[in-house]
Amino acid sequence: MAYVVTQALAEKNQDHAILCASDATLAGPGRQLAEAIHINSVRWSRDASWLFFIAETESGRQIWRVSSGGGQPSQLTKLKEDFVHTAEFGSPSDPYQFTPDGKTVIYAVTDPEAETLEFQEKTNGGMLYKGEPYFQIGDPKLVPVPYELWSSDLAAQRARKLWQTRMFIPPVPGAPIPEFQVSPDGKKIAVLYQNSEEYQHHGLSLLDLATGAVETLSANLGESIYLQWSDDGQSLLFLSQGELRPNMSRYEARQAYVYRLSNHSLKVEDKAAGDVLNSADAVATAVEKQTGDLLHDCSVDMQKKRAVCVREASMLPPDLVTVVLNGGTPTGKPVVLTHLNPEYDQIELGDVSTLTLSKEGSEGGGPDAGLILPAEYVPGKRYPLVVILYNQYSEKRFIAKTPLLNYPAQAFAGHGYAVLIMNVPKNTFIYKEGDFGEARAAEADGMASAIRSAVDLLIGRGIVDSKRMGIMGWSFGSFWTDYIVTHHPDWFQAAASGEGGNHNPWVYWWGGDVISKQERSFYGGGPYGQYWPRWKEVAPLLNADQLRVPLLMEYTAKNPNGLQMRNAILAYGGQAELYIYSDDQHVFERPLNRYNSMTHHFDWFNFWLLGDQDSDPAKSEQYARWKQMREKLATARDEKLGEKRQSGGKE
Repeated sequence: MAYVVTQALAEKNQDHAILCASDATLAGPGRQLAEAIHINSVRWSRDASWLFFIAETESGRQIWRVSSGGGQPSQLTKLKEDFVHTAEFGSPSDPYQFTPDGKTVIYAVTDPEAETLEFQEKTNGGMLYKGEPYFQIGDPKLVPVPYELWSSDLAAQRARKLWQTRMFIPPVPGAPIPEFQVSPDGKKIAVLYQNSEEYQHHGLSLLDLATGAVETLSANLGESIYLQWSDDGQSLLFLSQGELRPNMSRYEARQAYVYRLSNHSLKVEDKAAGDVLNSADAVATAVEKQTGDLLHDCSVDMQKKRAVCVREASMLPPDLVTVVLNGGTPTGKPVVLTHLNPEYDQIELGDVSTLTLSKEGSEGGGPDAGLILPAEYVPGKRYPLVVILYNQYSEKRFIAKTPLLNYPAQAFAGHGYAVLIMNVPKNTFIYKEGDFGEARAAEADGMASAIRSAVDLLIGRGIVDSKRMGIMGWSFGSFWTDYIVTHHPDWFQAAASGEGGNHNPWVYWWGGDVISKQERSFYGGGPYGQYWPRWKEVAPLLNADQLRVPLLMEYTAKNPNGLQMRNAILAYGGQAELYIYSDDQHVFERPLNRYNSMTHHFDWFNFWLLGDQDSDPAKSEQYARWKQMREKLATARDEKLGEKRQSGGKE
């Protein structure tokens, strides 16, 4: 088996990845074969003598290969273009694939250099604005680039361009990109791709490798992902919202579809294919039923006699396990092969459990929420609470920090907090387009009510101290956090939000035509004229005068919401602190940024909810600021109480 271990190096502010190989039947450390900043898309040669992979080094990202027995890795490509970015594992999109005979590699690239030149030509001397997202106007790195498919004959070292389409979002890590799959006979390539500014609008095409001919199979699909060929090469399977229909919700659920090439028909597939396309890994599902072990991302050998999977759970760090198969069916318990995180042997974790709040579950079909108890929990004792938003809880993912976001969940539990990790309730984003009452009830108040119900449940169980509660959220979770603390200012005593902006007036122009359309779907219209009162009802920015708790904010330099919120809060006498990260993406990637973000949140809630301060002398200025903020908030509260008493109002 081959696997990649990645370690964050805060001192270098970059990751360090190591490619390892070992016997899939024996436990123990693997042989280190290659190292780079990042390594992904690892592939075996058909005879298992070579490993191919994409390595990111200081000079760029290229395909490399190394002998499975060891030796010096060699670089196969020397492209000036950049391979499309994909996750280390589990991504539906491939940057490269080999044809079945192993003689040709098909790869996907973007050309940022060419796009930068085109950007300069377009913007020199002024440019006509056509509804693009505003953040793309001033930064060529954020401009969508062409997506190109190429083939390369490995023996002749000869490459040719096969196909090109436009990407409608910047080619940053984590962004959805076109998917391609080589047919079982190696003669055709199927491509699934976004084909308009509308994220929901996708197309499906077929490329002939011999002639270069391109056949459009469908140009009018809703959001679609996870493209696969059937084993016989006669059909294409994928998850999709189906054919686009008028007023179809952008959040409509995806189903498993099959496109049959023989008669060019598109139909909803049967349940068996649907389970495969929904990533309900057959081996992992069978093992969970047999033994209770939670596995994911299984890789099966060609004879279907053995699988290697990632075993992971909410309190169990990820490791690799081997599973013996009989005719593709698991037999016996998984055997652990690695011990990648020995540090957790010495760390006491807070107990993690699923919290059920509804019959429907969350929007993704998972649980409503997860609860982490304090590491040394004592029944009957009440603890401070932090709420984390959103969609970060799964029984199948280890929760030291939240899986994608920089919230140190177990560090909070180790410091005596109860931690509530909320997923988004089902149907939160389902409402009639332009029906403001229904939209607000579903998308804003529905989430707020779910959070309130969960918090009240924990208070009622005697777990949580209602006078020491905080809330934090990222992206859309930032909107819900800001909405709650401006519309329900007495619920929490401290808050933190980041990289948000939904439903604030500025996003209507900043996000371009696509985002403004989404906001019209919610409000009925833009923040003008008859629709302005609706914006005033909901937008956190326009209700900043109601904020009574300290708010920590973290944003990238290209998102102005933090600046607007900070200025509005300070103008009304509130208190907020804003950190700006000028060198990162919407979800932080750089290790130093991730570490600092976790530290800021940890220190912030410890100070405001517990009155704790880190003894590190380097943080003395931070605590001096926060003490001044606390004094100003106390003065403002006293003044408001005095005004109420004078007017005969209730305290």
